[in-house]
Amino acid sequence: MNSSRRWAKICLIALLLSVATIGVVAAVRIRASLRQETLAYTPLTGEADWQGEWTLSPRGADPSEAGSLIGADQVTIPFEGTGLSLHIRRGSYRANLWVSIDGEPANQLPRVDRGAYLVLTSPDYAPEPEVDVVPVAEGLQDGPHVARLIADRGWGQYPLAGWSVQRGPSTAVYDRITRALAAGAAAFLAGAVGLGLESRRGYGGRAEAERGLAAISVPSRLPVSLGRLQTALTSPAALLLAAAVFYVSPWQPLTLLSGVLLGTLVMVRLDMGLALVALSAPFYLHPRPLLGKAFSMAEILTLLCLVSWGVRQIKQGREVVSGAWSPSWADRAILLLVVTAAASTLFAERRHVALRELRVTILEPALFYVMLRTTRLGEGGGRWRIIDGLVAGGAAVALIGLAQYAFGINVITAEGGFRRLRSIYGSPNNAALYLGRVLPILLTVAVLGRRRPRRIVYGLVALPVGLAILLSFSRAAILLGVPCALLALGLATGGRWRWISLAVLLVVAVGIIPLLSTPRFRGLFNLQSGTLFFRLQLWRSSLKMVWDHPWLGVGPDNFLYAYRGRYILPSAWQEPHLSHAHNIVLTYLTRLGVVGLAAGLGLHATFWLKGLKGCCAVGDGDRALALGLVGSMAYTTAHGLVDASFFFPDLAFAFLLVLGLVQSRRR
Repeated sequence: MNSSRRWAKICLIALLLSVATIGVVAAVRIRASLRQETLAYTPLTGEADWQGEWTLSPRGADPSEAGSLIGADQVTIPFEGTGLSLHIRRGSYRANLWVSIDGEPANQLPRVDRGAYLVLTSPDYAPEPEVDVVPVAEGLQDGPHVARLIADRGWGQYPLAGWSVQRGPSTAVYDRITRALAAGAAAFLAGAVGLGLESRRGYGGRAEAERGLAAISVPSRLPVSLGRLQTALTSPAALLLAAAVFYVSPWQPLTLLSGVLLGTLVMVRLDMGLALVALSAPFYLHPRPLLGKAFSMAEILTLLCLVSWGVRQIKQGREVVSGAWSPSWADRAILLLVVTAAASTLFAERRHVALRELRVTILEPALFYVMLRTTRLGEGGGRWRIIDGLVAGGAAVALIGLAQYAFGINVITAEGGFRRLRSIYGSPNNAALYLGRVLPILLTVAVLGRRRPRRIVYGLVALPVGLAILLSFSRAAILLGVPCALLALGLATGGRWRWISLAVLLVVAVGIIPLLSTPRFRGLFNLQSGTLFFRLQLWRSSLKMVWDHPWLGVGPDNFLYAYRGRYILPSAWQEPHLSHAHNIVLTYLTRLGVVGLAAGLGLHATFWLKGLKGCCAVGDGDRALALGLVGSMAYTTAHGLVDASFFFPDLAFAFLLVLGLVQSRRR
């Protein structure tokens, strides 16, 4: 305890020093900016040597079609100063400017073997062209320089609206220092809070400390008496009916009535409310219009559960204050993730989209996790109700997708005429990402579960879920995610199940051999075109993004705009609409920087430490569930190597559900 208090004070002091230093750096930056001199020019007023068939007008300079396709339309701009920025007119078109300064690639732009390039595509595909000022060179020696621009497409758009020359100290270095200090401040804040909470723990011993937030747990049910209607009104069917009516009701009075009923029932049955959150999480793309806006049912139910949970916490407030408790390592990792995401949002270029992802993908799932950790789900099989909700949501996704597939509705036709199932999602891969998390739980409980009715139901549900994954024709799911999940299940179960899992993998491998000869799978390892080619290009761009934004990333949900408007390689122009790095490590780095990656790795590490312990608990009635959670996380990690892993609302809820339940094994 004394050690925790000491480190908490150190983190607090470091936090205060970081904030103070940020203030000092901001003041120095302002002074440096006052010493800057900027001169702006247009193609009609600036000195430049135009080569090729440029058209000059008050709008700017426009290259010719023929000249821009062969690189003949060029312009040489002499200038004197320490920096150069280009005023470019961006829009929903594909074009680049290749920029060199004194014969070298411009130092503020991404580069390839050909040189440094400036993407002219609008990051948000704005319907109307807009002029952006983009720094292309900074930190130059104060003196004469020569910039050379080569047009690569973009005719008819007047892409070059002008340029500006800077003289004086650059402020970019101060911006980088501020972001680094903010990242440190986020880490110190999380450390001060986490260690400060631990330092308040009494001498209850290690067992008490390991319980973490569970030490302030609340009951899953409120002791209310509803007479003969008690069983009917608090049953799962009643909550499902109220939620369904609220979701689909077209009449405001019925919506209001069903909403009040739903809130009341969640107030009484917090465990069922959390189960409904798990069930509704995959439907985030189909929100409920409410009060002039639209919210997903998972958001609405999370808020209702939070109210119910808060009432319970208020009722036992004295216990919370005086209880001997401390956060677990997973709790600290969640705290670090939230604080880092909030700090990253402050520096995000598009703060409005960052705020939305912060709310729906990080804060709300984190609140769901806290409620899972602090609700006594051991009462009356509460943990299984949460899992039943997850399974029911997966079953709904699978059955909807299979029905659509049978009738040819909402189906994507891929290479070679493959019809791909996508269910309620925009992409078949998203359907496979979610269903792959559910399948290992279904298989494990169906085979190793103790209760026969649940074993039968889970076994039956596994059939449509597995078929839906197959018909999604997600290569990462079929070739990587599912095999790794099966292997992890066999290894974690031990004994003869290791050999059984290997045999199943062999059967699966033989079964997918015919798929490898189809157009969709045949070019899987083609380095010149196809998925692997574009994935490698994406990872190269992501590494450059990390290099430019190492501490806090580009911000939540800002990857798409940064990638499409700056970092996309010219050779990858056919796939500009990518919203994440398609790799678990690069996704954390590009969105939240190195501190966010530390939080993500902490979440995975704490899961495996807890999860494997649960699998070794021979004789525990929940061992089948623990094994299923391990299989689910194995799928998450394996598929996340080449696709998304966390930063979608449904995946975040599913991830933190698995993490929360694996820690509540003993409650």
